[in-house]
Amino acid sequence: MTRTSLIGTIRKVHTRRCSNMARGTRGRRLPVTLRDDEVEALLARIPTKSATGLRNRTMVQVFLGAGLRLAEALALLPSDVDLDRGLVRVNRGKGAKDRVVPVDGETLGWLRSWLERRAALGFNGRQPVFCGVRNAGRPLRACQVQRMLASTAKAAGIERQVSPHVLRHTYASRMLRRGYTLAEVRDLLGHANIATTSIYVHADPEDLRRRIQGEERTQAQEVAEALLAKLPEDVRQALAAAIRAG
Repeated sequence: MTRTSLIGTIRKVHTRRCSNMARGTRGRRLPVTLRDDEVEALLARIPTKSATGLRNRTMVQVFLGAGLRLAEALALLPSDVDLDRGLVRVNRGKGAKDRVVPVDGETLGWLRSWLERRAALGFNGRQPVFCGVRNAGRPLRACQVQRMLASTAKAAGIERQVSPHVLRHTYASRMLRRGYTLAEVRDLLGHANIATTSIYVHADPEDLRRRIQGEERTQAQEVAEALLAKLPEDVRQALAAAIRAG
């Protein structure tokens, strides 16, 4: 092979690799997540007095507090929820893999409330956790959950599209913000490859806005304010006077 033909071959290989890299990265969009105020607005629009409302509120909490996929949540059985240990078992998730997800106290509380209500309605352990209330406990369809979320988000004034996967994205971003590692979040989400999880590692625009505009308060400040609020008024005034006096 002559030098000229060698250089030509190298250029072709380099061009092909660059093209493949461009195709691999082009169009990779950041996951859509909800801000904390949007989450609060969404949850506030779900009534919980009725059995259907309590079921829906619990399901949304499972998306937000356990990061389950829609199909995984709909496949849950009562035996998959360990209320004593605060664990949710996902059987044959994406890629036919099982995993166990620890949940926080809020999510556990909603699960306990719904499971108790569900048992009172006469549904058995062979029926899904999130079964139909008015159709003898038959499994819910994915489109029913998607429509419920879309209508609730619209009622809450959220203009962007809200789906179970958006809530799963929100869960992942929250966990990373709280200091969990990529490997830990990967296992919680059931990702096969940590590269899939790495898409959540990006600057949080709302967090940056608060920090730039000086709205971010430290945890120490919040604790100090809470302690001060518990003090008698005369003590608070005396402390304020001492601080001003320097």
